[in-house]
Amino acid sequence: MEKVIGYMGYRYGTFDPFIIAEKLNIQVDWRPFGAHPAGETRNYPTIDGGKAPAILLNERIRDTPERYFAMAHELGHVIEHEGLEGYYDFNRRNRSKVEVEADTFAAHLLTNLFVEENDRAADSYQELVWTYGFPKLSDY
Repeated sequence: MEKVIGYMGYRYGTFDPFIIAEKLNIQVDWRPFGAHPAGETRNYPTIDGGKAPAILLNERIRDTPERYFAMAHELGHVIEHEGLEGYYDFNRRNRSKVEVEADTFAAHLLTNLFVEENDRAADSYQELVWTYGFPKLSDY
């Protein structure tokens, strides 16, 4: 996973999940989901009979730091779990293996984004919660 994320940062010149999705031609839309989920990955049919991924994010997180973690999590599904459709919520209990993998992908991607934007590592996990909406440790 670290190699994939490192390569993406090198290839696309950033670790920002929104910019990476744009460069990968992944459609990103904001939807009025209500309280849940924070994000969702869907695959839509293409003209040539294939499938194209789309990431749907909850409008309620559009102007919050949580948009970064939700986006990075869903991008992790698109990259690591091709063809999978699912949703992301901030409830951390009873998580499946693919959800944990998507969380791990998001954490690695955004930790690199923090360094890219600040020229230093985060001083604490709490700084990542405030900056990119990392889940609070009490949610696990």
